Amino acid sequence: MIRLPISGVRAHWRPATGTDDIALADSQPGLAGARAYLARIALLADGTPLDAGTLPVGDLDLLVLARRRELRGDTLVAEGQCEQCGSPVDVQFSLAAYAEHHRPRTSRRVTGAEPGWYLLHAHEVSFRVPVVADVLAAAEADDPRAALLARCVRQPLSARAARAVEQVMAILAPTLRAEVAGSCPECSAPVLLDVNVRELCMSELRFFAASVYDDVNLIASVYRWSQNAILELPSARRRRYADLIAGHPAEQPLSGVGVG
Repeated sequence: MIRLPISGVRAHWRPATGTDDIALADSQPGLAGARAYLARIALLADGTPLDAGTLPVGDLDLLVLARRRELRGDTLVAEGQCEQCGSPVDVQFSLAAYAEHHRPRTSRRVTGAEPGWYLLHAHEVSFRVPVVADVLAAAEADDPRAALLARCVRQPLSARAARAVEQVMAILAPTLRAEVAGSCPECSAPVLLDVNVRELCMSELRFFAASVYDDVNLIASVYRWSQNAILELPSARRRRYADLIAGHPAEQPLSGVGVG
């Protein structure tokens, strides 16, 4: 069970199947793809489906990060290029440490006006933190920044007040997109990589899920099970069958084993 730090929502994963893996492997990059993935696979504490569109973006980021840690481990490698000499640069870091460093914090500049809303004292502005649905809707507008503020702030804003609201939002509900520092292996110059952890993790999860196609082909070739029967298996069990076949090829098809 994962407690999301911004919303306080508690969530967990239901066992994935091959059908889920295909949906993930074929999903599009970006926030909408991550929302669709979590809406499919994540559950609330009471077992009901999670409405990922209602989460602050930072909470959605953390869920994706947690899923990647569970399936692929804690270490992530971000790739970039040295601006000084042009050499490729890799920066390796811990996802757990990264998430801890970018955890939400409180601010003395605001108080809780009512559930879900804050009052920014200096400008007498009432606002809420953006959720995924806000960001996706605002992205369709001619001015996404203005559209997002309009959805999340009750009063008209001056330019100064808008900047102040955005600064406090970043403290209360940070996303997991940030710069990661490293050094160039060739010229030793300092390097800052713009790291979108959610998208890096989703890219790896898609790549991992895409093995479903090879698994189905392998299992169907040996056991003669139908595609639907294989896809209905829990993902971990399907991968185990595929690993066993790849490591110990059967002399005869096992057409009578447990799945129709």
